[in-house]
Amino acid sequence: MLRKTFIRYVLIPFGVAAAAVVATPARGQFHIVPRERLDSMANPALAAGAEAMRFTQKRIDTGSIGEDDGPKSYSFEWQNVGDKPLVVTRVTTTCGCAAPSWDRQPVKPGEKARLTVTYHPKGHPGSFVRKIFLFTQLASNAPTAILELAGEVIPSARPTYAYPHARGNLLLKQEEIRFDADSPGVERIECLNGGNDTLRIGIDTRILPPCVKAEFRPTTLLPGQIGELIVRYDPAAGRAPGRIPLFLKGLGLPPSQSGVTLRFASATNDSKTLKNN
Repeated sequence: MLRKTFIRYVLIPFGVAAAAVVATPARGQFHIVPRERLDSMANPALAAGAEAMRFTQKRIDTGSIGEDDGPKSYSFEWQNVGDKPLVVTRVTTTCGCAAPSWDRQPVKPGEKARLTVTYHPKGHPGSFVRKIFLFTQLASNAPTAILELAGEVIPSARPTYAYPHARGNLLLKQEEIRFDADSPGVERIECLNGGNDTLRIGIDTRILPPCVKAEFRPTTLLPGQIGELIVRYDPAAGRAPGRIPLFLKGLGLPPSQSGVTLRFASATNDSKTLKNN
C-alpha cells in the first residue's frame, strides 16, 4: 500500500512536472509567422505618390550567366511623371551579390534617370530572383518602387572547392608548408587560377635564407589552369628559423596578403618533447 501511494503521489506529479519543463522551452522556440506577414516583408506597400516614378520595365531577366564570367551590369530606366522633383535616397537589395548604383541628383518632372544593378555571379550558382527596393523622399520606411533581377548562374567548371585558400585570384590547396629542420626536402602547394585574367607569378626572394629556394611553375598561369609553388630546403646551406613568410609576386596584392608560411621544426626535438610529456 505504501509503495502504491508513493507511485501515485510522487512519481506521477514528477512526470507532469518534467513534461512541463520540456514543453516550456518548446513554446518559446517556435514562432509561427503568418503568411500575410511574410508577404508584406517580401512585397511591402509602396509609398504614397509612388506612381510618379514610372519604369520602362520593373523586371529584367538576365538569362544564363556563367559563374566564371565576372560581374555583369543591368539598367532600369525610369521617368518622373509627377509634378514634383524626385530624389532616390537609398537602394537596398535582397542579396549583396546585386550591387546598385543610381543618379543621386533630383529628377525633375518629365526628366528620366537610371538605376544600374551589377550582379556578381561568383559563389551564387543556380536560379535567382533578387529584389531591389528604391526609396525616395516620399517615405523613409516604404519603397517608392520594387524591381526584380532574375536569371540563372551556370556553375563553374573549375574545381574551386578544392582550393580553399585565396590569394587574390590565385587559389591554393594549403597555405602552409612544414619541413624537418634537420633533413633536406621538397614540398609543393598546388594552385588554381580562379580568375578570368592570366597571372604571371614570381617569388619575392629578398627575405629567404640561402637554405630555401622557391619557384612557381608555370610562371604564366592561364584562367582555370593549375600550377605549383615548389619550395626546396637544404640544411647544409644553413639553418632556417622556425618560421619564414614566402611572398608571391604578380597577384596585385600587398605582401601581407600574398604570402604563405614555411615552418621548420626538428624531428629530434619534437620526439624528446613527446617523451617528456
